[in-house]
Amino acid sequence: MAALKESAGLFEVNLPDYKQLKACRREVRLLKVLWDVIFLVRSSIEDWKTTAWLEINVEQMEMDCKKFAKDIRSLDKEMRAWDAYNGVDATVKNMLTSLRAVSELQNPAIRDRHWQQLMQATSVRFVMDEDTTLADLLALNLHEFEDEVRNIVDKAVKEMSMEKVLKELDNTWSVMEFEYERHARTGICNLKSSEELIETLEENQVQLQNLMTSKYIAHFLEEVSGWQKKLSTADSVISILFEVQRTWSHLESIFIGSEDIRKQLPEDSKRFDSIDSDFKELMADAEKTPNVVEATNKPGLYDKLEELQIRILGDQEARLPRFYFVSSADLLDICPNGNNPSLVSHYHLVQKHLSKLFDNMAKLEFTKDDDDNDTKDALGMYSKEGEYVDFDETCECSGHRDETWNKVTVEVWLNRLMDSMRATVRASFSDAVVGYEEKPREQWLYDYPAQVSLASTQVWWTTEVNIAFARLEEGHENAMKITTRNSFNWNRFCIRNVNPAKCPDLFHQILQLNTLIGLLVGNLSKGDRQKIMTICTIDVHARDVVAKMITMKIDNSQAFQWLCQLRHRWDDEAKHCFANICDAQFKYSYEYLGNTPRLVITPLTDRCYITLTQSLHLTMSGAPAGPAGTGKTETTKDLGRALGIQVYVFNCSEQMDYKSCGNIYKGLAQTGAWGCFDEFNRISVEVLSVVAVQVKTVQDAVRDKKKRFNFQGVEINLVPTVGIFITMNPGYAGRTELPENLKALFRPCAMVVPDFELICEIMLVAEGFLDARLLARKFITLYTLCKELLSKQDHYDWGLRAIKSVLVVAGSLKRGDPDRPEDQVLMRALRDFNVPKIVTDDTPVFLGLIGDLFPALDVPRRRSPDFEKVVKQSTLDLKLQAEDSFILKVVQLEELLAVRHSVFVIGNAGTGKSQVLKVLNKTYANMKRKPVMHDLNPKAVTNDELFGIINPATREWKDGLFSVIMRDMSNLTSDGPKWIVLDGDIDPMWIESLNTVMDDNKVLTLASNERIPLTPTMRLLFEISHLRTATPATVSRAGILYINPADLGWNPVVTSWIDTREVQSERANLTILFDKYLPLVLETMRVRFKKIIPIPEQSMVQMLCYLLECLLTPENTPPDCPKELYELYFVFACIWAFGGSMFQDQLVDYRVEFTKWWVTEFKTIKFPGQGTVFDYYIDQESKKFLPWTDRVPKFELDPEMPLQAVLVHTAETTRLRFFMDMLMARGRPVMLVGNAGLGKSVLVGDKLLGLNDDYMVTNVPFNYYTTSAMLQGVLEQPLEKKAGRNYGPPGTKKLIYFVDDMNMPEVDTYGTVQPHTMIRQHMDYKHWYDRTKLTLKEIHNVMYVSCMNPTAGSFTINPRLQRHFCVFALSFPGQDALQTIYSSILSQHLSLTGCTNAVQKMANTVVTFVLDLHKKVPPPSCPLLSSSTTSSTSGIFLTSSRDVYGLLFSTPECLKAPVDLGRLVMHEVERVYGDKMIEESDIETFNKVTTEYAKKYFEELDQEVLLAKPNIHCHFAQGIGDPKYLSIATWQELNKLLVEALDSYNEINAVMNLVLFEDAMQHICRINRILESPRGNALLVGVGGSGKQSLARLAAFISSLEVFQITLRKGYAIPDLKVDLAATCLKAGLKNIGTIFLMTDAQVADEKFLVLINDLLASGEIPDLFADDEIENIISGLRNEVKSVGLQDTRENCWRFFIDRVRRQLKCLCFSPVGNTLRVRGRKFPAVTNCTCIDWFHEWPQEALISVSKRFLEDTELLEPDSKVSVAEFMAYVHTSVNEMSKQYLLNERRYNLYHAQELLGADCLIPESVEHEE
Repeated sequence: MAALKESAGLFEVNLPDYKQLKACRREVRLLKVLWDVIFLVRSSIEDWKTTAWLEINVEQMEMDCKKFAKDIRSLDKEMRAWDAYNGVDATVKNMLTSLRAVSELQNPAIRDRHWQQLMQATSVRFVMDEDTTLADLLALNLHEFEDEVRNIVDKAVKEMSMEKVLKELDNTWSVMEFEYERHARTGICNLKSSEELIETLEENQVQLQNLMTSKYIAHFLEEVSGWQKKLSTADSVISILFEVQRTWSHLESIFIGSEDIRKQLPEDSKRFDSIDSDFKELMADAEKTPNVVEATNKPGLYDKLEELQIRILGDQEARLPRFYFVSSADLLDICPNGNNPSLVSHYHLVQKHLSKLFDNMAKLEFTKDDDDNDTKDALGMYSKEGEYVDFDETCECSGHRDETWNKVTVEVWLNRLMDSMRATVRASFSDAVVGYEEKPREQWLYDYPAQVSLASTQVWWTTEVNIAFARLEEGHENAMKITTRNSFNWNRFCIRNVNPAKCPDLFHQILQLNTLIGLLVGNLSKGDRQKIMTICTIDVHARDVVAKMITMKIDNSQAFQWLCQLRHRWDDEAKHCFANICDAQFKYSYEYLGNTPRLVITPLTDRCYITLTQSLHLTMSGAPAGPAGTGKTETTKDLGRALGIQVYVFNCSEQMDYKSCGNIYKGLAQTGAWGCFDEFNRISVEVLSVVAVQVKTVQDAVRDKKKRFNFQGVEINLVPTVGIFITMNPGYAGRTELPENLKALFRPCAMVVPDFELICEIMLVAEGFLDARLLARKFITLYTLCKELLSKQDHYDWGLRAIKSVLVVAGSLKRGDPDRPEDQVLMRALRDFNVPKIVTDDTPVFLGLIGDLFPALDVPRRRSPDFEKVVKQSTLDLKLQAEDSFILKVVQLEELLAVRHSVFVIGNAGTGKSQVLKVLNKTYANMKRKPVMHDLNPKAVTNDELFGIINPATREWKDGLFSVIMRDMSNLTSDGPKWIVLDGDIDPMWIESLNTVMDDNKVLTLASNERIPLTPTMRLLFEISHLRTATPATVSRAGILYINPADLGWNPVVTSWIDTREVQSERANLTILFDKYLPLVLETMRVRFKKIIPIPEQSMVQMLCYLLECLLTPENTPPDCPKELYELYFVFACIWAFGGSMFQDQLVDYRVEFTKWWVTEFKTIKFPGQGTVFDYYIDQESKKFLPWTDRVPKFELDPEMPLQAVLVHTAETTRLRFFMDMLMARGRPVMLVGNAGLGKSVLVGDKLLGLNDDYMVTNVPFNYYTTSAMLQGVLEQPLEKKAGRNYGPPGTKKLIYFVDDMNMPEVDTYGTVQPHTMIRQHMDYKHWYDRTKLTLKEIHNVMYVSCMNPTAGSFTINPRLQRHFCVFALSFPGQDALQTIYSSILSQHLSLTGCTNAVQKMANTVVTFVLDLHKKVPPPSCPLLSSSTTSSTSGIFLTSSRDVYGLLFSTPECLKAPVDLGRLVMHEVERVYGDKMIEESDIETFNKVTTEYAKKYFEELDQEVLLAKPNIHCHFAQGIGDPKYLSIATWQELNKLLVEALDSYNEINAVMNLVLFEDAMQHICRINRILESPRGNALLVGVGGSGKQSLARLAAFISSLEVFQITLRKGYAIPDLKVDLAATCLKAGLKNIGTIFLMTDAQVADEKFLVLINDLLASGEIPDLFADDEIENIISGLRNEVKSVGLQDTRENCWRFFIDRVRRQLKCLCFSPVGNTLRVRGRKFPAVTNCTCIDWFHEWPQEALISVSKRFLEDTELLEPDSKVSVAEFMAYVHTSVNEMSKQYLLNERRYNLYHAQELLGADCLIPESVEHEE
């Protein structure tokens, strides 16, 4: 054609156009291109097909295929109609799908059976061997069976993991052998307890259990079941074997080791010989088979062991029901030793045995043989108080052979002992009642045990009153009215309005009472004093009853006033004592009760007695309920004592389940004892409903007078005296409401506050006070006034328990100083016992009240100079200051511990609580009293871990930390003081479980039925800061030592620190400087300046000492330096210790205020005139103040590094780094506090990265759900065991724990943050407890650094933890600093990319515009602005840095002229601020402000161009696959690009039918911008159905990112999410594939999922995401890449490289609903808002609704074309109007009606159907 054209030109002839020819030529060219591609694709695929199966590189093939697909899509659109094009396109797509399947099939988990399943699914047969090629696989048409392949591969993978587990099991147990040790005497092999064996066994059983629940178990079912059976048998056999072995070794030493015992117990010895031979035979056989599984799975072995165990133990509980109240461990101890009674009752085993089986029998007295050894005949018994009672007949303590069990049973002689005890008490009664008239009562009462004397007195009182009534009835009107001649001080003892001359019965009683009081004043033994005090207490009540009857003129023995009294009588015929009250009669039970005190009986007690006895009479149970300290439990116990019955008190807790309750009821029913269930409503309501059935069963059996009854399927005996009582504090924390079926079984009895004056008077009488009435009135008046006039402190208690403890003190003071007047004694007791708990402000009021009540009395404190001298010495030994106020507190604690066995030491953080305890403990040590002290933080573990729990499945008891400590302490026999210090917040959930320990029961009752006594030398000490969360029940149970902040002050702390300094001149100078500066600074700090978080005063003083420690080095202050130099450094340290935590709030910059105050107040050290005192440091050379800005390093932009990781140093960061370096070098904990985005974590991270090899760092990420157990796991990970119980980092390294977001974890109901308690326990005591072994772990060589945002989480932390840290506040950099930083970043970027000078010159203007606009935009307009728009570039508020971010995408292509930069800035500002705004009005205001500022700052630019709309920049302006950040001119252009992208997306993915209206296009651009930015994660917020997910998927496709989304299924939990996240991280970090992790709010099945997402967003690292072997694989896989970028391939570098790449390549897209959920989650998981860009989806606009409706109606042929538009508009109108009305509905009715855009689509889809239906 060219030649033709040339020829035609010569002849000037016009040639025709030949359009067809041109078109043909063009098409041939296109065909050539197309067929080139087809040839390339075909040849590649043919080549691949010949590849052998084992050599197929799917990854490479897939990449090539994707490249082909991209090339095909980029071909001319004309080709798309051609078959050749469609053919090659389909080929590539099918190939891609097939390759995915092939890739799955390459999994090493695929076995032959899986190939068979695949062939079955595809119906194609072939042989799978090494010759198989890709062609063979492609013949399967894998692209059609993608899902089947995936299912088969999933199954194979799961089966492979099972195979692996089973293989490991096989390997483990094939070599696991028993360890043996030789028995010392017999030489036979005994099993040695191996922790490793038990742990492995438990672990493997759990593994097998998990396998059994898998749906892929089919192939391995038989094998797994086999292993389960083997290991289960092994477990059972091992546990029973150890039990039998332990019991055998107990008995072996008795029967084989002692010839005497063999002679004395021939039957027992014979029986044991048969057990012994069987056991030895078993052990010899076991030794031959060392392998654990083989040895334990021998046929019949378990049955043999069980039979052996039964032969040794038998069913003890059925034979001695009291065994139900003994723990299994004690029972095991009792039974084997049962035939050696002296051992059972031996002094050392008292606590373990008799005292647990009997109410008050501690040991027995045995007859002696000729060699002075104990025989088996018991002569008498001792009570716990030391009272001795002779048995009326000798009790033989040996058993007889029981043919059923073929053994001599321990319960035989224990039952005999019980009978002897009862017979003795009964016989004593008979003698005492008869002997009462033979001698005066004051002589008679010494002849009998206390219990008998008291009851006989009551019998005779009843008799005497009945005689008087009988005489009255006979007509002797003056039967009680005979004149008395004796002179008598009537006013002291008698009741007003009763004439003594006319009341002989009453007078006789008063005379007896007077005699007893006379005895009390004299010298008595402890036992006799207690006996007389108890009789006094009851006598006073008897006196009052008679006096009241005389006053009421009662003249008949049937009057209710007399019948309602508890009246004891002796029946001479039956020889029994009976107690009558109203119409109820009870036979006395004769349980030996010892010499114990009895309650003061008030009218309230009488009323309670009547209610409880009537409930028993009617075969019901009693339920006293009322506030703390009203005597609910004690009254029940006292009534039991009055009836001679044993009362078991059980402290109920959440750990009790229905089975443990059932066992208690079994025991009670068979012993006939009473059970008092204290705080019954703490048991969970599910258990209570079962308990109701159990209680009713017992009551029904008693009602039916059965001898035996069926209880929970077991036939048991019934003793009808059984009583079940419950006490409750209604409405207290942690209490449940009783179920109705349970309430019906109990008669309620309301207990109210009793008559304190009466109780006080009677107790004063019992303590030997003669002026009891007057003193009681003064006492109660004082307490009443205290309650009303003193401040309302949580720890004040003016109740019954407090009164009682003061009276005990008064009694001991009176006996210690008998000559002192009584009012002085009581005044001293009241003052000295109460002053320790009174706060400073109340002290003058309290002392004034005492002065008014006891005028003109000034009694000195009772002091012990010798003791105080030792206390002072101990204080000095501990390098503390022996100040008088401190010594007084130690002495007060000692006095408190003498009268209260539980004491709260209360005071603010840093007031010296721990030191008071340490000094008293040291004092005991110096006095050679051998004190023992254990500390624990009860809130650092859960309640179950604290008190133990019964495993509901196995009924196995797992001990708790407190129970172990208390048991061990209780078993110590030394008489030194033993303390358990509970240093942690009070919380009703744990402290209420100690109620029975803290009150007079002094016993810890566990859910296992074990009862651990608190021995007389044991004390509970609670070290706490307040009692805000304690119930009154708790407060009343303990003594209080309150340490006021003023008691210690700052001086002792400072003096002790100064004493550690070595240079004498330095010590002198420091003392002067502290005195000069500190008082004034502290006083001003209290009232004037605000700190970023509350910091205890002592903490700031301590920080000052720490800073001086760092600054006063020989280099800075040589020994001979002038004092001015000391002052210079002191002032510098003082400013930072007290001002370092100050900040700038919305109104005031406190640093500036502090500077003004400091400069005017202290003028010795002059500061430069500019700025604040915080702007300067001391130059080491010149010793002058220089600005910190001199030390700031110059910033250089690294284009490769994401801006979040860039550390831009400012004066602020430089000075913080200076202090961190100094303090951390000395191991001092540091805390940085500041709002989100100020760079706390980056600054600390930079510091930690720069540490040398002597340090190790462990990141401790805190989130809302962090628990102390999780924290302990993280803290223990890097530690290794040293000697003994010591742990530390490997070698000589120092370990730094970096705790980020310190205040994030959840605050529990009672104000405690569990992980904080763990850290505080370590920082205070340098240890924590092993949670499984319950042993102590001492942790050395570690320190803490932490960061905290005071506007997130719990805002503040516990002051007792806070005080350990040196706190520095990070403040927002000033305008100048920001201008410098941003100008530097932007100008460097523009320069590096080669923009024109005109553009570069605008950098400063742009930054000023952004910063000024940032100040103008008020945070309320965007609710998440303060958190979500900030990030962690150090020292920068990144809201504005996000603007800079977008600017860093720009290139010279984008910024050809200054106006381009202006438009880009306007766009970025809108993205950063506008995208987050919710209200339309805010958006309008924002646009208006932006336009104003643009006109102001960019006035030289063309305003029309600058403000032209649309202003959209995106990364796909030049087409998809070529990311350049450029502007798009029109909506049409953008729409065209996005429609193409959508078409391409739909070609290779599930089709999305999107209507791209303007809002939708904008959202795509926004999401794409976030995805293209480094570490760009997005949070898309909007109601459901607003298109978030579809638009996100399209944006991801445009950015060439793969999308991964979790698939929820039943049981999907955190482990599954971890697996998914691990796979995604491996893909991004190891294979370098850009991926999006898409998570919708519907996929957050458990809120704890967000913990992982939070960690991923915050640091890119999720703890424990990868197993150790996976980490090794990652590191080895990246070594070459790490080397190629010029780094050393160390583990740390490889791991950091992996995490950095994950953060770069893995993007998180989270969808959140609007409203409260977002707010709450934003607080709990700060990274979800802090580390993401927010895009807020608003409601669809009207135009969008119309365009969507039109689009959906287009395909509806049944509608007329003309009506389609109006229908579309109507649909849009309906949608908008419904939404408007819903808003109105919400305002009016406060109820929601949610109507989403999705519903519009639903309506559109229904229209065609309804039209068809109409037709």
